[in-house]
This record gives sequence, C-alpha cells and structure tokens, in this order.
Amino acid sequence: MEIAEKYEMSSVPSAPSTLGAGSQASRLATGATSPETIAGIKRTMLWGIALLWLLDAALQAQPRMFTIDFISNIMKPSIAISPSFIGALSNWTLTFVTPHIWLFNWLFTITQFVIAFALLGGLIKRNQPLIRAGLLLSIAWGMVVWVAGEGTSGVFTGNGTLFTGAPGSVFLYMAVAVFYLLGDNWWQLGNRFCLPRDFLALVFLYGGVAQVVTPGFWGSQGISILIVGQASMAPSWMINTMMPLVTLTHQYPVISNVVLSASFLALAGLLYGRNPKTVGLLLIIPVLGVVWYWGQAFGGIFSGMGTDPNTVPPLLLLAIPAVTVWRARRQKVLVPPGIGAGRAAVATALPESPSGTLGNGPLARGR
Repeated sequence: MEIAEKYEMSSVPSAPSTLGAGSQASRLATGATSPETIAGIKRTMLWGIALLWLLDAALQAQPRMFTIDFISNIMKPSIAISPSFIGALSNWTLTFVTPHIWLFNWLFTITQFVIAFALLGGLIKRNQPLIRAGLLLSIAWGMVVWVAGEGTSGVFTGNGTLFTGAPGSVFLYMAVAVFYLLGDNWWQLGNRFCLPRDFLALVFLYGGVAQVVTPGFWGSQGISILIVGQASMAPSWMINTMMPLVTLTHQYPVISNVVLSASFLALAGLLYGRNPKTVGLLLIIPVLGVVWYWGQAFGGIFSGMGTDPNTVPPLLLLAIPAVTVWRARRQKVLVPPGIGAGRAAVATALPESPSGTLGNGPLARGR
C-alpha cells in the first residue's frame, strides 16, 4: 500500500483528491495490453485477413487467370526479379506450371478459398483449432507464393519498392498470421519494442531505405516507369489520371524520390515505439492513398488480371496495434470537481512500469 501511495503522490499531486482519476487512467492503460484487448486486436486483424483471402480467391478465379495471360502478365514479371539463390526454383516453377495452367489455377483458387473459409468459419464459430489450421495453411501457402511465384517481390535484388508493392501482400498476410499465433507476452504494447506494434514502422523503414539506396529510382526512368507499368493494369478511367504523375516524376526524378523516401522514413519514425504520433497516423492516409492509386493501381483488380489488392489493405490492418496504443494514451480522464487546474493534469500520458509496459505499475494493479 505504501508503494501504491508513493507512486500516486509522485504521479499526481494531492493523492487523496486524485485517486479516483488516477485509477481510471490506469485502467485505460491496462486496457492497451490486457488479454481482452489483445484478443480484440487479433480478432479484428484476422477478420481483415480472412476477407482479403476471400477476395484473392475470387480474383484468382477470373477467366483470364486460366490462360497463358496469367503466366505472361503475372508470373514472369515477378520471377524476373527473383534473387539468384532462388532463380532456379522460380524458373522450374514457371516451366512446370505453364503447360497445365488451367489445372494449377484451380489448385491456386481452391487453396485460397479453403484458407478464407477456415478463417471465417473459425471466427464465426469461435473455433480456435479451425482458425489455427487456417493460419498455418496461410503461412505455408504464402511462403510458396512469395518465394516461387513472386520471387520475394524484389526484396533481395534491389528492385523492390514499397511504392509498387514490396515486400508483397502475401508476405504481410503471413506476418498477420504469425502475430495472431504469438502469445500475449509478444503483445505488450507498452514495451520499448513490441513486434506487432512496430512492424508497420519497420516496413516503412524498409520502404524509405530501399527508395534511397536504389540508384534507378533517382533517374528519369525510375519512378515514372513504375507508374507506367502499373497503368498497364489499370482500367481506362484511371489511366488519364495516372499519366500526369508519369510526366512529373520523369521531369523531376530527384525531387520525386526525395518526397517519396522522406514520406516513408517520416512514417517509420512517427509510428515507431510506445508513443505513436498523431501526425504519423494522419500522414498514413494520404501517403498510402497515393501509393495505392498511382503506385499500385489498386492491385490491378479492375483489369481482370489482378490477383490481390496489393499491400495497402494489409498495411492498414497492421496499423491497428499502433492505433490502439495511440487511443489509450490520449484518453482524457474526468477530474473530480474542486481540483485546481494545476493539479488536474491527471493523465493523458499513461503511467509506465520500470519494464516499460503499459499499466503494469503498482497503481495499475490496484495495490
């Protein structure tokens, strides 16, 4: 009890007057990392991934996917940026699949439908074994697609850019699946480092660094060519709005790449850690909006050849843990009447334990 009182006195002046408010603030703090809150975050993210798998399966069942167009427009461009250490595997996959594309595309489609229905069925029935089976299958299938079918999205060859879809949507699906399977000790959102919370910032860090260190992105044939490539997968009503940016990035390649890389790096810094910044969460919307429209053409889902909506939807799902922390840290506590303004600064900032976790101090435990 002495420890609790000392903590309270050091956190908020006039402990007897602010005990109720401080306790309420602590309850908000513990909500960010309680098992109930963690389960809620996981469930929300899982609903998103399950629906994305369902959409991907429907897109895979489009008529042109059963033709050589799937090989020419989807598999070959992806395999062309494979790193050398998996080049042989990618080429073998291409050789093996091409003569039987109709049969293999049914296999691809059914596998994705199975993943989606397993996850959705598990969520609806609250059947954890079914969810776990769906997640494990999604990780296994995702690895096959990412390595053999997508050539790791150019991550290991210097050709990958977050602007057009690296590190790959299926890679992000796998990340969400892994995070769901991790125990609650991995989900302590108030820790100095928390992988599910900070993963989005790390993806943006990768995006910014890749933009900076890849020489081609600084030339006139860099970003502009990427947009032209995406325009080929866009419907006619989008193409006219994409061409002005092609001209702009062609004429001012250095400025364009500075803006793009700086945006990614800024988001990495603003979202990383146990106190994600409001401006970072606000900046996500316009940056990912530009990326999804001009850089990814919505994944080509309106062209008849898109296999998924690309990386922006799963990136938004991965923002949920950071948003949860941001909301918890900004909950305002009602202060009882009679407390002066100077004493009423009860806590938009959450108390932290010596270990850095949210709501694990003595006051938060109610001692």
